[in-house]
Formats: sequence, C-alpha cells, structure tokens
Amino acid sequence: MNPSQEIQDPEKLRFQVELEFVQCLANPHYLNFLAQRDYLKDTRFVNYLKYLQYWKGPQYAKFLKYPQCLHFLELLQYESFRKELANAQCVRFIEDQQILHWQHYSYKRMRLQQSQLDSLQQQGQQQQGQQQQAQQSGAGPPATTQPQTGMVPAQQQPLSTQGSGLPFSGIQQSHPPSSQAGGQGRQADQKPLQSLPQNSLNTK
Repeated sequence: MNPSQEIQDPEKLRFQVELEFVQCLANPHYLNFLAQRDYLKDTRFVNYLKYLQYWKGPQYAKFLKYPQCLHFLELLQYESFRKELANAQCVRFIEDQQILHWQHYSYKRMRLQQSQLDSLQQQGQQQQGQQQQAQQSGAGPPATTQPQTGMVPAQQQPLSTQGSGLPFSGIQQSHPPSSQAGGQGRQADQKPLQSLPQNSLNTK
C-alpha cells in the first residue's frame, strides 16, 4: 500500500497519534513540561485526558509499550496531582520511584526465573531417580545359560546319538559306525586264508 494512502485514513492516523501521546505520559519530565505551560489547567485538555481512559481496555492496552502511562493517566484525573507536577522536586521523586520500581521488577523477575529453573532441575533429578529405582526393582534374576562344555543340545544331535549324553565327536572317535566294524571283521577273517600256502588248499 502507498504511504500516502495510509496517511489519508483518518481513523488509523488518529489511533497512532493517541497511542504516541498516551505513552508520553509515562515520562515525568514531559508531565512537568505540560504543567509549567498550563496545559493541565485547561479544561479542554483535562477533558481530553478523560477521553483517553479508553486505553485501559485490554483491546487497546495490548498495543502499549510502556504500560506505566496508564497509571499516570489515572493520576492525571486528580487536580491535586496536576498541580504538584509543576514542582521539579515532585517530578524528580516520581522519576526515582520509577527507577526503583524497574530495578525491583527486574530483580524479582530474575529470582522468579531462577526459582523456576531450580524447580525444573529438581523434578528432572527426581524423575531420573525414580526411573533408576524402577529399573533396579524390575530387573529379575539373570537368565540361566547352558554350560559351555562343548555339549550339543539333544535336538541338534543326530538320531543315533540322542540320549547318550556324550559329545557327538567323542562318539565318532570311540564308537565307529557298525558298517565299518563289520567290514574290518570280515577282512580279519579273510587274512588267515590269504596267508595259507596254496598247496595246503589242494587236498588231493
């Protein structure tokens, strides 16, 4: 939008002017300036200050950057306060109170933030302790494992060695298959026949 078109909007311009003026009321030296030039004695200006009280509404107060101006706007409704603003000592006292308020607010806010941070850290430590206790209480006895003796489980052994209780390798070394034993027996029986002289077989 063209800036010239924004200036032509009277409602928006009025809003900006009144917003700036209301926030200027948070400056005690500006109030002293108005009092010394008798603006605060003018009934029209006093009526204008009454009109500006609509800024206390939440729909307008959210636009204020210096909310202390609302407190001064309330005090300006009293004639006694408007007269005291012409006194330089009164203005200096108000300024000192503002500074003390800001310092106290900043210190109080820092303490509040630190206390919240400490509470969060304590909650985190408590949660970690509870989790560790839950892990320790929930852990059961260690799972039983088969002894590492070289034994082959029964379901993994061949059918010929199940129930023997001996390693399969030992069975092969100490008990060769029966087919091999039979062959060696037959060879042993045939050796004496082969060692006999041929003439002994001739019975004639």
